[in-house]
Amino acid sequence: MSPTIRKCFLVVTSLMLAGCISPKSFLDPSFPKVAYEDLNKTSEPLRIKLVVEFQRNGQPYPKADTTLRDNAERILRASGVIVPAADAGQGEVKIVVNNIADLGSASAKGFGTGLTFGLVGSTVTDAYELSIFITFNGKTISRTAVKHAIHTAIGNTSAPPNLEAVPVNVAFERVLEQMLLRALQDMQQSGELSWLGLPDAPDLVGDYRWLTITSTRTSASYACVRR
Repeated sequence: MSPTIRKCFLVVTSLMLAGCISPKSFLDPSFPKVAYEDLNKTSEPLRIKLVVEFQRNGQPYPKADTTLRDNAERILRASGVIVPAADAGQGEVKIVVNNIADLGSASAKGFGTGLTFGLVGSTVTDAYELSIFITFNGKTISRTAVKHAIHTAIGNTSAPPNLEAVPVNVAFERVLEQMLLRALQDMQQSGELSWLGLPDAPDLVGDYRWLTITSTRTSASYACVRR
């Protein structure tokens, strides 16, 4: 790192620590919103083991697994649909979240904002895709490519009117919540979650081993499988 760049980096860091350049994040408003009240809570939620994997641009990023696990467990318990258990004796729910980010562009925008001491603002977008696989009673249902996004305004710029700006960690919690609730709601509306909990339920796909459907309503694709 050259002396000039090093000096600029130290200035930017000092400004951010002093609150002069504070990132403000907001959720992409183009995606549908789902509330916990939109789900049908059951008297006997599925008690299954929770497995998570956080990815960045498709590659495992273990440093974020703990954050993903803690928030996923909180959301699932609050949903009233699934209660994470200590072991996989009754089944498993696997949640994979992929953060699709243009790291080069984000660094360039952040550095440019720093050079202007925050007078010129910029906005960085982090796209997210969630995949969830629920296995119970020897059957598996899934949703993949459930999408959402976080926009982060840095420097002299702000969130659009009527959109709440929150810290980055809060924005991630809310994006994860929305993706999970949308996936669970879609599974309930299709009847798959009810089918999953019945030990002797007939195969919903008839004479076929598998069925894959693309849902434009939830921006997700999903499959229903009986093993």
